[in-house]
Amino acid sequence: MGVNCPNCGATYPIQVFNVIDVGQDPVLKPLLLSGQLNVAVCPRCGVGGAIATPLLYHDPEHNFLGVYVPEQAGANKQQEVIGQLSRRLMDNLPPEARRGYMLTPKQFLTYQSLLEKILEFEGITREMLDKQRRQLQLLDQALTALQDPEGLRQLVKDRNAEMDDEFFALLQSLINSSVAAGDESGAHLLVDLRERLIELTSWGESVQRQRAALAQLKPDTSPEELLEMVVSAQDERVVEALVTAARPLVGYTFFQALTERSEAAQARGDVAEAKRLASLRDHILEYTRRLDQLQRAVVQQAVAVLNEILAADDVRQAVAERADLIDETFLSVLAANLQEAERRRADQALEKLQAVWDAVMEIVEQSAPPEVALINRLLAADYPRQTRQILAENKAMLTDQFMEALDALASQMEANGDAQVARRLRQIRSQAQLMR
Repeated sequence: MGVNCPNCGATYPIQVFNVIDVGQDPVLKPLLLSGQLNVAVCPRCGVGGAIATPLLYHDPEHNFLGVYVPEQAGANKQQEVIGQLSRRLMDNLPPEARRGYMLTPKQFLTYQSLLEKILEFEGITREMLDKQRRQLQLLDQALTALQDPEGLRQLVKDRNAEMDDEFFALLQSLINSSVAAGDESGAHLLVDLRERLIELTSWGESVQRQRAALAQLKPDTSPEELLEMVVSAQDERVVEALVTAARPLVGYTFFQALTERSEAAQARGDVAEAKRLASLRDHILEYTRRLDQLQRAVVQQAVAVLNEILAADDVRQAVAERADLIDETFLSVLAANLQEAERRRADQALEKLQAVWDAVMEIVEQSAPPEVALINRLLAADYPRQTRQILAENKAMLTDQFMEALDALASQMEANGDAQVARRLRQIRSQAQLMR
């Protein structure tokens, strides 16, 4: 589907989903709930948002078929649209998978009410949604008080307990949305708020400890040095941040040394310390297991997206339709496949993969503001020599806004569990600050 940008007039393709069957395509569920489906954002100017389009949602696990048709369709055409969408669903199902409830889809008057029903199946209750609304109101109050330090301090004092994990996750999602929409001033304002709240809230104290711990990590940090940092950490989140950032160091040698410390404490009669270290070891084992499992799932999704693009007749169009799914993991998978095809001298595969790479780079260059393009170059360069050279060549771009963008991206990487990239971004920021 082609969309004309109302702001700059550019025409660009988007993929619209009117029928979602999570039984056949489960990856669409998280994309829908995270607001990444049926969204049009202009790659040239960044203006855009959600598209008002009919949506039929099928969840066979819960025997649920729901439908939403925007008012623009008109009351007379709503049943016609519902019938067309239902037939499309039925046509894609084998006869044995068709059920009676599919004949009468539950109709929702608003898109939000359909999403809330889907969220119920995910264990997200109306009470949780109400809490999120209250937190949004609290965020608005905090933004209003941002220019009044004393007022903000008093607001935090009164509402400190409400500024928890979910509150800061919501704040981070708003930052991400502002960045994606090209709203730089809004993103900067939200980043300023987050940094002030990190200074003032109980939740922020843990973040400050994590940042201090991560600052101790160096490129040549050894497993033994990491073990000292982990054992001395008094905060579980600090432990997890260190393990995430230095995951390659957390192997057999690391766990063996931690076990030996626990046994030594037991031998000298310090039962409490022995139990603490054993519990710490078990926690890190479970945490790394979950971390690796998540990473495998992310990689598998990137591989699936790449395979879909490679199977398409028009690679450029396939890339454009999946632009929202192209991230650092996808680029890593694509680069690894390019290297392997080159190593095996598989010319045909190499040519197709190179076409995918070129199409992806074209989209990145078209949509990325100059600051983002510079950050991408810096992340791809060797630190510190090459990054210093690139910063020197682009000294005019090292503005306050650029520094804030580095901060925002580093925090986003931390929130996504990519502490290693976050640490590199903070190193680049320090380097850039010295060169201004």
